[in-house]
Amino acid sequence: MNRHARLARAALCALSLSGCAPSLPRAFEEERAAAERAYAAGRYDEAAEHWQAAERAATRRRDQNEAHYRRAAALGRAGRHAEAQALLAELAQKRPKSSRAARAAFDRASIEIEHGNAERGYAELERALARYPRSGVALGALSRIAAHREEKEGVDATLAYLKKLSREAGGDELREQAGFDFARLLEKHGRDREALAAYLDLADRFPYPTGALWDDALFMASLLEEKLGEPRRAILHLERMLKEKEPSSLQGSYERPRYAAARYRVAELCRDRLGDPRRAAKEFHRVWSEHPTSLLRDDALWQAARLERQLGDGEAACKTLSTLADGTPDSRFVPCLRALCPDARPSKAECHPYIVRSLQPNAEE
Repeated sequence: MNRHARLARAALCALSLSGCAPSLPRAFEEERAAAERAYAAGRYDEAAEHWQAAERAATRRRDQNEAHYRRAAALGRAGRHAEAQALLAELAQKRPKSSRAARAAFDRASIEIEHGNAERGYAELERALARYPRSGVALGALSRIAAHREEKEGVDATLAYLKKLSREAGGDELREQAGFDFARLLEKHGRDREALAAYLDLADRFPYPTGALWDDALFMASLLEEKLGEPRRAILHLERMLKEKEPSSLQGSYERPRYAAARYRVAELCRDRLGDPRRAAKEFHRVWSEHPTSLLRDDALWQAARLERQLGDGEAACKTLSTLADGTPDSRFVPCLRALCPDARPSKAECHPYIVRSLQPNAEE
């Protein structure tokens, strides 16, 4: 082995060793394994004892905190709620920088709500939300608090609370969720124009690509615009969303969950509200071509073929149906192709009667 090969091998060994995690005390690993076995078997008191022993055996603060939290969780499942709360309080108050401090604060509030003084528990939950707005359980806590406030204080008080959080809460994710819940609550109580304004404001304040609910807000706005008699404005909101659709530099695309449904909805609005079947057929085709992973693709081509048939272009309808059969051979529409294109190849499967009935002039879409 030459000098360069030896150096390369030594460097590789050093790199491999540097990536290894530090070994854990054997006693800690044994107690942790015993605790997990007991917990999985429903022996929660035993699990708590093993977690206590694991905490004592741990040499790293992170492992000690985790064992402490898991002990509290086991005690809670055992019905020993006061003991669990005491451990969680210690973790949240005395170890505020630990990775489990936030979860401990939320869990302690939940125990108080469910097994102690509910009002005091909700107050604790609100304090936990204010202190840990970026926690993974913060959004669930927000939903729980809002539902409780609506029940106890009414709609207007809850709206005021959500509106304030949407502007002042720490963490973009929590502010965005509070704003979305604010709009949704307005809509729930029939305040459609206010809800529309709130959804659009949310889309402006949390735009693509960082806004997690940006596409949801625009989609909901489109539904309200249609309800308020403004189908063209509904389409504008959907097109605003779809304008941001972009391909990935690697495989796939940055496809938002609402994209395909938005394009499908544009087609429906053109067909049903604007009386423009030609544009509707084109939009249905775009669902197929631009959203290759969507479950709406075969529905879209079927609807496009129906419109082409109604427009008197049987050749186009048959071509569309051929694409459908080749691209999605397991589609529920494939056995029904001859209902729209008599020259289509027959299917061994039977066409569902409800699909044929939907082709009748007075059938609902």
